[in-house]
Amino acid sequence: MALLSAQDYEFYNQKLTDKQNEQAIYLEKNLMATCCFGGPIYMHGKNQMTEDAKITIRRLLVEGKTTDEILDHFRNSIDPRTNQPYGNRILASPKASETVGKVSYWMVVLFSLIGLLILFYALKKLHANKKGSDPKDQLSEETLKKIESELSEIE
Repeated sequence: MALLSAQDYEFYNQKLTDKQNEQAIYLEKNLMATCCFGGPIYMHGKNQMTEDAKITIRRLLVEGKTTDEILDHFRNSIDPRTNQPYGNRILASPKASETVGKVSYWMVVLFSLIGLLILFYALKKLHANKKGSDPKDQLSEETLKKIESELSEIE
């Protein structure tokens, strides 16, 4: 079986153009190994599932499928353990055009703006405290006269 996989891999690999080979590597880096979801296919150890995925990627590229069509193919593939499609969990990183990608992008912007507002408010409050910290403003007129008389007695 392993010999057959190696032959299939080489068969499809020879038919790829340079651009398709780059696409194949890109896809291997962006699809998780379905054996354990421990990392992308590209960096994962050799086993039957990862080798089959590499062959499938190359076969679909030779058939003329686009990168998005191949990603959709893997997302719609059935997980033999759950009998459910793999869905987005097979992607190494969410597609930017999807909701998860958009939300994660905009949350960074939102939290940055909130942080800036809190910083602005704190600086404004700190500046207001500095202005109101003149001790003469906090003491009554009678206390000031008493302090001045005691100082004049010392001199």
